[in-house]
Amino acid sequence: AMGCGVIFLLGLGGCVVLGTTCARAIGKTMDGREWGQLKEAVQQLQTDDGAKALYHANPELSQAYPSEEAFLQQAHAWRPKLEPLPPEMPSIFTGKISYNVSVNGGFRKVELGFTNSRGAAIASRWENGRLQMISVD
Repeated sequence: AMGCGVIFLLGLGGCVVLGTTCARAIGKTMDGREWGQLKEAVQQLQTDDGAKALYHANPELSQAYPSEEAFLQQAHAWRPKLEPLPPEMPSIFTGKISYNVSVNGGFRKVELGFTNSRGAAIASRWENGRLQMISVD
């Protein structure tokens, strides 16, 4: 009877390990193309020239920031909260990532957020690979 209990516990432990491994794999295999773009955007926000380039490369940002000057003022306010993003997108199971993807008729919309070690919540919205919105709280 004791042998059956040990086998049961080993089997249960295997399921937990396998479940965790599968969950980790699912979190990591999500298409993270926007992660690379977000890393680059956060890097660009660190300098005025980079922030200007980001603003001009993504005209949709003008919906939230009507001028380059307004975007630069916001970038200045964000800089103390920013730090480089990890090289790879963390698993969604870390609690540091929010990731929402919708595809409709070939139109891909992604909302990607990350909370860095300084506690700053970086939020972004991408449509077909183009940055529509970025904010840091």
